Amino acid sequence: MTCLLGLRFDLNTKFSLCAVLSCIFFSCQSILGGNSQDYFNLQSRIQEIFEASKTSIVRVKATREIVSEGKSRRILKMGTGFFVSKDGQVLTTGLLKDPDRIWVEHMGSFYLAEKLGQDALCNLSLLKLEERPSDFSFVTLSDFPDDPKAGSILVGLTCALEFEVGPTYGILQSEEFSLGKRLFPTKMLRTSLALGPGEIGAPIFDLQGKFVGISHIGLPDLRSSFVLPADACIRIREALTFSGEVDYGWFGITTMRKLNDSSGFDIVVQNLIEGSSAADSLIKSGDVIKRIGNRAVSNQGDLANAAFFSRPNTFVEFLVLRDDKEIKIPIKVAKRPSLRNELAEVEDPVIDGDIGNITPINKDINETNPF
Repeated sequence: MTCLLGLRFDLNTKFSLCAVLSCIFFSCQSILGGNSQDYFNLQSRIQEIFEASKTSIVRVKATREIVSEGKSRRILKMGTGFFVSKDGQVLTTGLLKDPDRIWVEHMGSFYLAEKLGQDALCNLSLLKLEERPSDFSFVTLSDFPDDPKAGSILVGLTCALEFEVGPTYGILQSEEFSLGKRLFPTKMLRTSLALGPGEIGAPIFDLQGKFVGISHIGLPDLRSSFVLPADACIRIREALTFSGEVDYGWFGITTMRKLNDSSGFDIVVQNLIEGSSAADSLIKSGDVIKRIGNRAVSNQGDLANAAFFSRPNTFVEFLVLRDDKEIKIPIKVAKRPSLRNELAEVEDPVIDGDIGNITPINKDINETNPF
């Protein structure tokens, strides 16, 4: 007989079954860093997070009838969502465009919902139930005090397919600003959470039970996913609650990358868009952008992130390098225009019962992205 560790033994040898089990136990102890409680502590924390938040999770469904070539068919999209307030608000991923009906499933019961607002840029929807469950909890959306570090263990609570609510876990792998040639509207967290159909829109927590973000894009072939961070969720939820839409900041510049003396890249102002706030400021073409507000700028993603969190009709301070001199320039933030294809809603799925994940459409990264 051969055990999992490759140790050969049989019942006639001096090695008893107990000795082999001890070998396995101490080997696992070594893998977990020498602390035999690590495995059980992790298991307990996942169970505690699940028990504390499972009644906040809902399965969201939206349906609409479409007519194609004289034939009528009803399409369905579903995903995970979660309560974010005691008055029955639910945050979830983007829904069908103009659905006939939206409802949620919570602990075996069904509740009709209305859409309070939808953000096409980040593909999120805020719903409110017409009638609330008698017993539910909600996820507190509070700013994360520090960015979680790569290697941090994350826990997601999801509604996969038609299964019951369940936990899953993975680790935070990196912070990213793009996927291929697509520039994200703000920073995303890449994780090893292998999320599949129905699981996008799920809340993600750290091991302390703090809300880290919402699952945004699933990459099942890579056993990976992207999470929209908590501060971005707060920004979107507040705007959708008060106005039903999100106004993002815009400066009115185009930029390009330029190789510097350190064999790195600088982000350089290329053009000022006519009629924009930047065109009315002291910033010039050729200025190297070093910082916007308190956010350092080293790539195109930093610019997108700065614009995402800048509020229209406020001022932000640009720190630029011009002729080897640092200059601070205030620029008034304008409302981001609806650029073609950039804020457009994603195409609806056209397959009956579609439960696929929706990826937001953004402009391709190039050397002249407008911000």
